[in-house]
Amino acid sequence: MNSTTLGDLFRADTTDNVTPYLWTDVEMYAYMNDAYYMFVRRTGGIPDYYNDKVCLVTAKKDVETSKLHPKILFVRTASLEPKGETVKVINLQDEPWLQDEDYNLVRQMSVSKTVGKVRYLVIGIQDDIAKWVNIPDVDYQVRLAVERLPLDDITGPGQDFEDVKDHHHMYFLCWMKHLAYSKQDADTFNKVKADEESAKFLAYCASARQEKEQYKHKVRVVRYGGLYTP
Repeated sequence: MNSTTLGDLFRADTTDNVTPYLWTDVEMYAYMNDAYYMFVRRTGGIPDYYNDKVCLVTAKKDVETSKLHPKILFVRTASLEPKGETVKVINLQDEPWLQDEDYNLVRQMSVSKTVGKVRYLVIGIQDDIAKWVNIPDVDYQVRLAVERLPLDDITGPGQDFEDVKDHHHMYFLCWMKHLAYSKQDADTFNKVKADEESAKFLAYCASARQEKEQYKHKVRVVRYGGLYTP
């Protein structure tokens, strides 16, 4: 399903298919885009690892921070290219407690100004900013595994809802109708319908998120008396 098909369904479902429309095309596509983003937020983001525009970050020599792509919601893992050496992802509040082991001696890495190989990526300092520990001694390419927002907005007909599976698209209608019936106009405002559509959409998002989390966990094998049971 693309934005044209979903727009036609919205017009039919709200019986708003005769001009002049109660909701303009501009409003309808704004509702559609908001539903697209809201679904992604409510389900934890779109997993990404291979899109270099989003997931490949340069830690520049002698520069303590790097800009992250603004569509990133959460960084799951980080590693140095090309060998895949792990860069630990930590929160800002964890930084004073970092430990570095050298020759079996443990010392605290207080807000580190040490120059060396990148070992930690610190998030939470500022939106869309990563801090490096150590401060890079050379340029490093860091590969991120992230959860992100959609890369392109829905602004008109013929656009795809990239990275969201087809069977979810129909439920975007619920949030679109929530926004439509919340429009402050005598011919459109209906709080009861708006609340009903919001509840349906949020319930579906919760179910979709649970489905996503189940999909992410691998099947484990349990051994009982010599037998393997999946």
